[in-house]
Amino acid sequence: MGEVREMSDPFEEIMDIFLEMKDTSELMVDLSYSALLYNSKEIAREVEHLGDEVSELSSRLQKIAIEEMSCGSSDATLMALHLCNYVNSIARAALSISEVVTREIEPHPILKESIREGDIGIFRREVDTGSVLDGVSLGAARLASETGMWVIAIRRGRRWIYGPERDQVIKGGDILFFRGPHDGAKKLKKMVRNRKRSAM
Repeated sequence: MGEVREMSDPFEEIMDIFLEMKDTSELMVDLSYSALLYNSKEIAREVEHLGDEVSELSSRLQKIAIEEMSCGSSDATLMALHLCNYVNSIARAALSISEVVTREIEPHPILKESIREGDIGIFRREVDTGSVLDGVSLGAARLASETGMWVIAIRRGRRWIYGPERDQVIKGGDILFFRGPHDGAKKLKKMVRNRKRSAM
């Protein structure tokens, strides 16, 4: 039993890292397209930050995988390395898209037209300490019904929370990334900045 557990632990760690890489790269793609469509350097910089995260995770995964394979050939570990390379390619593609914004390259006219016609976007807002959302769970905040916006990720310091659940509590200082209509983004912007009423 001890030997089986000893061999499975490194692979479980590899898969945990891979899944985090996958989630991060998917978020990078969403954010990079939004940075391009709305010419947002702020969102483009977040893509760059996430790119650094993917690189760091990739290095960790490869180190563990090589150490694991040195103890014996493993088809599953080799497959994980191949998948890691694919995710790195996705992350690099997302970075290339965001660089159009950071380098101030003029978008194609057709893309400009799609920007005017598009109603759905991805936005970034920081939650003020003491706002009506500070200390409230996503479920209780009812953002989807109140604003039409869906929170796709939360950045809390250096930590990222992907696809947060309804019981996830929002805290002051959190940076919310959400998808939805422009009108909804304006409503949510007010919610993250409004102050709680003083107790009577």
